[in-house]
Amino acid sequence: MKPELEAGITTKGLASFRAFRLNQPVFRSHWHYHPELELVFFARGKGMRFIGDDIALYDEGDLFLIGENLPHTFVSYEDEAVPLVEALVIQFPRSLFDGFVECAPLQDLFDAARRGLAFARPGSDLITTIRQIILHPGLPALAGLFALLNQLQQLPAREPILLQTYQRHAALTDASTRIRTAIDYVNAHYQRPIPLAELAGVCHFAPNAFCRWFKQHMGVTFVDYLNKVRLTHVCQLLVATDLPVGQIAAQTGFDNISTLNRLFQRRLHTAPGRYRAQHRI
Repeated sequence: MKPELEAGITTKGLASFRAFRLNQPVFRSHWHYHPELELVFFARGKGMRFIGDDIALYDEGDLFLIGENLPHTFVSYEDEAVPLVEALVIQFPRSLFDGFVECAPLQDLFDAARRGLAFARPGSDLITTIRQIILHPGLPALAGLFALLNQLQQLPAREPILLQTYQRHAALTDASTRIRTAIDYVNAHYQRPIPLAELAGVCHFAPNAFCRWFKQHMGVTFVDYLNKVRLTHVCQLLVATDLPVGQIAAQTGFDNISTLNRLFQRRLHTAPGRYRAQHRI
């Protein structure tokens, strides 16, 4: 299916923005977009993030600002040490600030969020503000949102997630109604070989047509996308476990360790063993 359009806050007539806490066993894939910007803080748990055509790890303590209509999903890793995962989420329409000339500086922040923004090590005061917005709805929450965005706008440590060349419109066209099916299938079966014909059949395409369609709507080839998903899982296993690299290669769908080493060097410009040494705590 296509990335699902979630109903806009303004269509419900209940509040000018939405703030809530997710506390559940896992975050499962839900490829979607919505007309509001979304601020999400991961208070507990870690996993993989899919924002536009970017795939990477997220960790406990990460904070993201996702722009309007930018497809995204977060998938948590199952970890026996973390029985529940927790995220704090605020969704708000850009138009909420249109009537305030004092909010003009926020427009640059909202423009930058079209590529997705990651904030490095947000301070405890900022996270406290997010929690207060969720806990105390009404006017205190609205005032807190203004203060929070003012803090974010002044933070220098923010990194865009997507390249400027990312084609936002592609993921939202009617022709991409099967993108979510493809993404979820890769997420579920990356640990084994996924023949092109198999996934093409799942998405009701002939193989050659599927290749063209996938590249058009995801900006990368199916093989490149699959390898990026696998390498992201490899990075997680290198950091979180002591498994030999050969065993990690087998568990993440690579046919042999040489293929993993070659792709790892090409994409991350280092060797798996060196990556492990650099990122282990």
